[in-house]
Amino acid sequence: MNGGFVSDTLSTLKKELEKLISQVGSSIPNDEPFGNAHNNWSFPGLTRVELMEDAQSVLDSITDHDEANLGEAESRLQDYIRRLQHLRQTTVGNIWGNANQGVAAYVLTLNGLRNALKPILKSDDGSDASKALRQLKTRITSMEARLRDLEPRTGSLGEMVDQIENAYDAADRLPETMESLAEYRQKISDIERAVSKDHAHIETLRETAEANEKNLISLKENAEGILARCETAYSAATSVGLAAAFSERSDSLSGSIKYWVGGLLIALVAACGLGIYRIVELSDIIKTAPPVTVALNVLISVFAVGAPVWFAWLATKQIGQRFRLAEDYAFKASVSRAYEGYSREAARVDKELEARLLASALNRLDELPLRVVETHSHGSPLHELASSKIVLQAIKTIPGFADEVKNLATQTLATAGTVAVAATKIRSKKKAVDDTPIEEAAE
Repeated sequence: MNGGFVSDTLSTLKKELEKLISQVGSSIPNDEPFGNAHNNWSFPGLTRVELMEDAQSVLDSITDHDEANLGEAESRLQDYIRRLQHLRQTTVGNIWGNANQGVAAYVLTLNGLRNALKPILKSDDGSDASKALRQLKTRITSMEARLRDLEPRTGSLGEMVDQIENAYDAADRLPETMESLAEYRQKISDIERAVSKDHAHIETLRETAEANEKNLISLKENAEGILARCETAYSAATSVGLAAAFSERSDSLSGSIKYWVGGLLIALVAACGLGIYRIVELSDIIKTAPPVTVALNVLISVFAVGAPVWFAWLATKQIGQRFRLAEDYAFKASVSRAYEGYSREAARVDKELEARLLASALNRLDELPLRVVETHSHGSPLHELASSKIVLQAIKTIPGFADEVKNLATQTLATAGTVAVAATKIRSKKKAVDDTPIEEAAE
């Protein structure tokens, strides 16, 4: 294309580059280097501004040569229009999250566009010369204006000469300064190499730290799982221990009941045997013996049968109390065994239900076993009979009932004493008769 005519292709490329720069500025949220922002070694250390400057440099090159003759490069540059559109629409939006690939695609595309523009820039020497000439004319005009401004101030030329001489002296010392700069540059290079080595070592340490962090996280998860299982096992062991203790106590009481049942059977058999024996004896005595002897034998029969009956009453009391205690301990053992399972189910359903279950279990386990044992301890069946509600009610409701019972007991004791005295006399007479010789008895 001839000079003075702006190419449509270059104009479109400029618009696409401007859109690309705008898209980069809006898609990337900040000006932090990508590697530092994401703490990722694979991301480049470039910023949003640098990406925009890269595209701006291509745009400036096109602007300076927008009247260039494209020639054979036009078709290639025309194809870059759709490439820039694709870069803007798909690549730029993903640069922030995937900078290691997005930035490479961005930079390589712009470099390709630069390479496509090189023939145009090289072939535009005449345009460059024309522009350079125009710039020189502008500078000459500017310098003439400045010289006109300097004419009134020529009196200060001496000072300017002094400054020039000072500058010349400084130029003489420039080699020494350059040597110092070279020395400092070498030192900076050494420091840069040391920093590079340290950077590699730091990267290795960072990778090791990340691996250790993952291991620590895994170990922490395992430890938390083991701790949860230990807590579950501890709760289960507590429940099992309580259940075992209650079961042991229940079994012990159940075992002792067997002995009391055996004693009860023996006492009942003894009472029946003695009763039958004494009844037979009394049947024979009633026919021939005097009333005093009969009364004495009745009293002996009562005492003989009363002892096993008394033991049978005691065994019955012990069996009842031990049975109630065994059942209480067995119930507590069942509660202890079942609590752990019910607690898990209650926790899964409702926390309030779990709290109520715990309170209920504690109430059951805190109940004293002695609550099922009779509070009053009677010494005999008669004592229990006298303390029974029926007798106490009779004493309250029947006038003189207590006095009648007292008189009856007194008479019974008096009769028993009389019978005992009579029995003693009978034994004495019988002994005297047995001790008398047969001859005296015959006389």
